[in-house]
Amino acid sequence: MCGQGKMQGVKRGQTIVAERERAESDSERMQVRKQLRRKRIRSVVSACLMLAILGLLAYLGAKELVGFGEREGAGVIEEKKVTAEIVDESGRGQISMRMREYIIQLEEDFKVLGYTVTKVILPATTSRELYVDLAGETMYFKVSMDRGAAVTVEDAVRMMKYLREKDLHPEYVDVRIEGKAYYK
Repeated sequence: MCGQGKMQGVKRGQTIVAERERAESDSERMQVRKQLRRKRIRSVVSACLMLAILGLLAYLGAKELVGFGEREGAGVIEEKKVTAEIVDESGRGQISMRMREYIIQLEEDFKVLGYTVTKVILPATTSRELYVDLAGETMYFKVSMDRGAAVTVEDAVRMMKYLREKDLHPEYVDVRIEGKAYYK
């Protein structure tokens, strides 16, 4: 009866050695499982780390490309000057950089089509509209900064051709609305 306490884990027909082997194999299986779990965790962490590094490199590369384009574009606009006379009816005395760039673009687009901008008036009542005078033209054009300069210039030139064909001499032509032009 003394030996029965030690033999409780052993089943009938098994030896002590078989029980010890089973215990060792369970322990070894647990260690193998832990190693596999650690290996999986390491592979997931390393994959996430690699993705993060690739994402960072892509971000820095894109930022460099965008920054390179901005530096070039900003340098070009800063070098160009407004050649037309600017009249500020509001009396603010300062013109925003965006407005200055828009006026420069208008001048360039008109120049490409053979016209010269002589004066740009900033009306007191509006903040996003301009009145543009061209050399050799009796009318002025009301333009909006909300529209692209190239499209506005094309509409203005089309309108001038139409008015010449009809032999009309309006005071101004309004090309602030896309696809439409009004004259008075």
